[in-house]
Amino acid sequence: MNILFKNVARPILAILFIVTGPDPLAYADAATLHYASNTKTHQLEAAADGFTLLDVAGSISDPAGVNVRVNALPAGTKALVWVGNLDNAPKGSACPIPSFTAKQFQAQVDALAGNPRVYGYYLSDEPHPSVCPNAATDIRARADYIHSHTTQKSFIVVLDGYNLCAGNMGCEYEALAPAKTHVDLIGIDPYPCHYDKNGVAVPCDVTQITAKANTAIAKGIGINVIVPVFQTFGQEGKTGGKGIYYRTPTSAEMQAMLSAWHTIAPNPVMDYSYTYGVQCSASACPSPQTISNHPEIKAIIRSHNTEKVTIAPAASSGL
Repeated sequence: MNILFKNVARPILAILFIVTGPDPLAYADAATLHYASNTKTHQLEAAADGFTLLDVAGSISDPAGVNVRVNALPAGTKALVWVGNLDNAPKGSACPIPSFTAKQFQAQVDALAGNPRVYGYYLSDEPHPSVCPNAATDIRARADYIHSHTTQKSFIVVLDGYNLCAGNMGCEYEALAPAKTHVDLIGIDPYPCHYDKNGVAVPCDVTQITAKANTAIAKGIGINVIVPVFQTFGQEGKTGGKGIYYRTPTSAEMQAMLSAWHTIAPNPVMDYSYTYGVQCSASACPSPQTISNHPEIKAIIRSHNTEKVTIAPAASSGL
């Protein structure tokens, strides 16, 4: 997802109402983890905005030392540890060498296996089976290692782009579904807000969210596995490379995207806001159109993360 450049957390109050029958619209997301990438120096700020899962980079040279950074996270948060990308390459390129070798990855997991503040591992961001035919096998080996050595989770994000599937939408979802990769959670990242080829802003196509989520489900990624990925960035002010494409959503568009995702997955294990802060320098990447410098987006995401009181459908008690 290297598109862009790539207070204490408030407690969440859950209220349970006993209802007499099933309510398909009722949900309980008090336990949903809210993840943000690129928090870096913004960790306290992100925690205050209700993010309970923060990014921590793994280390090849000092895997045990990562515990220090994990334990220094703000109270009430856990770590999702980035262990280098795996089998990610654009169409037409050679499959890259993994950032972490198998032994380096295993050493990192071993070093963190007993740390209760490590939620899991971010194994790969948008791997492409059409470019890297061994993607599912490579990811499965790492997910299996996590499961056999820890109680922590494995996570990937799947793009399933039209050009990568040659018009056969869902090819990447199918190739990387849990049955083949053994991962616990899969992020689905339709980003509907963009510019046209002339650089003119076009309305966000929020229907992409429903379409891609439904395709993922049809291709074997269960609703209990899906991690909604929210577009909280734009490429305005890009300084180099290809022309701008993605644009920052307006407040109304942000609300519409959250609403669309809520309809599909009202109670996800985790959701993911991409992105909180910048991923690299402005000289090499788009300017930092992110949560950290868009107060209007920050307020909406904070409300989503911290202020929602939900209702859980009651199980039958036989009374």
